[in-house]
Amino acid sequence: MMFNPVLLIAIPLGLAFIAVIFKKIQKWILALGIIVNAVLVFFVEKGETAIGGFKIPFGISLVLDDFSAAGVILINILALAAIVIAFKKAEKFAPVILAGLAGMNGMILTGDLFNLFVFMEITAISAYILSSEGRKPAQSFNYLVIGSVGSVFYLLGLILLYNQTGTLNMVLMTEKTGFLEQTVLLLPVLLIFVGIAVEAKLLPMAGWVRGVLGNSNSYTGVMFASVYSSAALFVFGRIFSQVLVPGTTVGIVIITIALVTFAAGQASAFRSKSLRQVLLYSSIAQSGLAAALFATGFVFPAVLVVVNNAIGKLIMFSAAGSLEEKYGTDDYIGLGGAFNKNTLTGIAFTIAALSLTGLPLLFGFYAKLNVLAAYLNQGTFFVPAVVLLGTIVEGAYFIKILIKLWAPGKEGEWADADQSVGDKRIFSYTGTIAVILAAVLVVLSGLLPDTAGKLIAPEGGLLGDDGPAISLLIQKGGDQ
Repeated sequence: MMFNPVLLIAIPLGLAFIAVIFKKIQKWILALGIIVNAVLVFFVEKGETAIGGFKIPFGISLVLDDFSAAGVILINILALAAIVIAFKKAEKFAPVILAGLAGMNGMILTGDLFNLFVFMEITAISAYILSSEGRKPAQSFNYLVIGSVGSVFYLLGLILLYNQTGTLNMVLMTEKTGFLEQTVLLLPVLLIFVGIAVEAKLLPMAGWVRGVLGNSNSYTGVMFASVYSSAALFVFGRIFSQVLVPGTTVGIVIITIALVTFAAGQASAFRSKSLRQVLLYSSIAQSGLAAALFATGFVFPAVLVVVNNAIGKLIMFSAAGSLEEKYGTDDYIGLGGAFNKNTLTGIAFTIAALSLTGLPLLFGFYAKLNVLAAYLNQGTFFVPAVVLLGTIVEGAYFIKILIKLWAPGKEGEWADADQSVGDKRIFSYTGTIAVILAAVLVVLSGLLPDTAGKLIAPEGGLLGDDGPAISLLIQKGGDQ
């Protein structure tokens, strides 16, 4: 039995209002909403759905294709994992989280650019409230200001596009912009890019990230770096690889900004000593890489990067936030040996870090291989060189962190267990199980990459003919 995709929006949004009324049981309402959505997402009907009885393009439309299906499955499963890991942190924000989940599902599913704006605002408001958990009002206000500026830019770009095309429906917008001169589209496309770049964490609109993610806890860090970020990148991919495909000039600007974001994020992560700062800069870098791929038209490799980063940051940000809560610091130098009494968590963290660097036999290797192959098959060598250099830097800082978290004491000295920072448990039993399952998923996806690729893109692609740039079955000598 298949269900209407509108339920992915209506259920959490309705439960958000109920949670406001029944505050004493709001945590159970939150759990119910998240679990129902995580299950329902596998049973929604694909295709374009008109809402409100009005025919498309006059009514609101929801589009569930391979691309949006991959997006909603990812964010709803991540949202479930996040509350399993840190339910006590999440329960007091039940209405906010449910409204945010409804907004993110709407962002990915909508087929209308104005309704995308509405859903982005719902999601942004929930994010602003969640950012206050870091107890840094100035940073939350900074996020609010930057986000509001981004919203204004997006709306201005949308007004200009509507003036030129007379429609807000994404399908019709795609058709009509194909007949317009690129010079006419230059300003509105750049304005919309700036608006989406705020939540996608692209420079220079990522000025809020350090203040918010740098003060996040085991729950909010996951929500911002993994869930919200994935939703924003899927929106970016939909807009700039299908609806408003950048022309030569705009494309060069967007790709350049994305690659600068990637390089700057990796360099900043290498210089940082705070574990959360390393991870937030790594997240910025991964967002830059995904955005560059989307803007180039390489949708499948971009989605692989988003998925790999989302799962990795789920594990790593939850651990970093919990470590700061247990020991009062997230300076990884001062957390030497933290994994000695948390072996399973340490293994999960290690797998996530190595997957982000693209170590063979892990899912990240398949993702990086597709990124490189996509550009090399196009005859582009500069971007692969930037990606490889960034990967080397990434590997250097993650290995440095892993060595410190596993081995206490100063460098060059014998590591004695007595020198460990302590023996406090990082997660509850349910949290440990959640991160281990996430790590197992990374390993299985790395061992069976073509199977994982088919699950992400059942038809062999996500938009048009885009699909795997390389199949590991060929590398193993198997048959396609």
